[in-house]
Amino acid sequence: MLTSFSGLAVVPTKPASMNVIVEPGRIATGNRVIERAEAATVCIRVAGQRRYNDQRYRIVGEGTASPSGWNGENIRGTAGMPYQRMVPGSLQVYAKDRGKRYVPEADYTQDSYWGTIKRHPQGKIDVDEELSIDYAVWLCRYDAIVLLDDGTIRVVEGDSEAPESRELLLPEPPAVETGFVLAHVFTGWGQSCIYGGGSSIATNRSSTPRPAASLPVITGRYEDMAERTYVVEVSAAEVVSEGLGQERYEYRIGTTGEDYGTNQSLTMDTLRWTEARMLPDDRKLPLLLQSAYGYPVSWGLELDFLPLGADTDEDLSGTYYITAFPEMIFDRRQALDGSDPLDVIPLEQRGHLDGFREKAASGRPVRIAFFGASNARHGLWPAQVVVALRQAYPQTKISTSVIAYGGEEMRHGRHRFHHEVLSVAPDLIVMEYFINDVCHGQIGETEEAARYLLQSICDAGIPCILLTNNGANPLFSKNGSSGSFQRYHDLYRGLAAEYKVAFVGGYSYFRNLHWFGKYFITELKGNMVNHPYGLVDQNWGLFDRVFSGAILKILL
Repeated sequence: MLTSFSGLAVVPTKPASMNVIVEPGRIATGNRVIERAEAATVCIRVAGQRRYNDQRYRIVGEGTASPSGWNGENIRGTAGMPYQRMVPGSLQVYAKDRGKRYVPEADYTQDSYWGTIKRHPQGKIDVDEELSIDYAVWLCRYDAIVLLDDGTIRVVEGDSEAPESRELLLPEPPAVETGFVLAHVFTGWGQSCIYGGGSSIATNRSSTPRPAASLPVITGRYEDMAERTYVVEVSAAEVVSEGLGQERYEYRIGTTGEDYGTNQSLTMDTLRWTEARMLPDDRKLPLLLQSAYGYPVSWGLELDFLPLGADTDEDLSGTYYITAFPEMIFDRRQALDGSDPLDVIPLEQRGHLDGFREKAASGRPVRIAFFGASNARHGLWPAQVVVALRQAYPQTKISTSVIAYGGEEMRHGRHRFHHEVLSVAPDLIVMEYFINDVCHGQIGETEEAARYLLQSICDAGIPCILLTNNGANPLFSKNGSSGSFQRYHDLYRGLAAEYKVAFVGGYSYFRNLHWFGKYFITELKGNMVNHPYGLVDQNWGLFDRVFSGAILKILL
């Protein structure tokens, strides 16, 4: 039964508050029409925080300055390591018997974003000492804005935690049994206003004031959950080339807003600037936040000066102010009839797998080699694929060889390929190195290794599926932006077509999670870095089920 709609958009108030507005409109489904003639204002409850006291914690790692970064700890919660997203300033560290309170920066360093505590090498905390810690964590939550059959609006609140208490506090949107879901609203991590995304630009250009049409264009999509103002200073710089002076532009960027990992918020008076760089030849510059971790972070926006005209004499010098607002309202009206993530995942060169399908259907034994890094080794999707294949070919013995190592990249895997992969005589190779290749950040090295591996696979005559899967938290790596992941996704896709191997582009789904009502950070269930499945309850999270479904769609 098809459902159509008009209006009923969920939008923030002006100024922003914890209320949202449902605009007038109508839904038609079958013989029913549900109509709202007037707007409705509904209140969203603040996600708040949770306090943990006297938590026993054995110190891990050393640090000399805060924020001390993630230290690789996994399981979180009661009687274990602290959760990520601690409330800044809430941590207190004691000896196990609570008789001594340790001093921050002298005895230990901390990181409120990653939820880590490390002993200071010159402090009084011993290696492996068991501590008692108090702290608070920010909660986050999805709420569904639902239109009921009688035309009223209802807020269905989601949970603030996982089904398993030791998993990270990264929730799923709530299940809604009755009514029509118009939007998901995401709140949390200290937010006290609901924004609908978007950005604006202003300038104090050194040249004569001009209309907005002469301003650079903001492109991309803002992916952070903190309101920020980017201050971009552009100045003329003369570059000498072959004895000739050529006018170019130099820029640097400072950013206001929450300073992740610390107890501060950056203001116009405390901006932390990026290194001065030359404006690229294409006149597109990523808007970067110089993080407290010593490297710049991109949250998805770019400033494009090209519309101003690269060949004109117009002076670009000046200061530009770009204010970006979090996207906390995820429109679900287009999904009233349902939505299938597989529709956005490229599945290409399916015919390359005909030989594998024929052998599996014949009843002869087949072996699948899963070749790659941590998600191929610990993720659920390889097992989900194999279980489904065994059900599809019950008369066939299907064996596997998981040849995957956490943290590895293609440039490492190429040296193991002939000895470890070819030696098991696989009938199908499923190759997944995406995340680590991106975070390595040397796309030329990755392409060289990929070409070597794909040519070796083709020479051996073995069917292959090349994968891209989930992305990562850009705060974890200077190469972790969505733009970086997209470039590698495009590289893999192009190489798969060139070498005529099958391709499953799972990253297209991850990058567009907002179309499916989600904020991408909450999909990284295992560590808030790069693993989309739980560490205690590996079924916590939906991404691997979608990913394995895409692989099966191209295989069967």
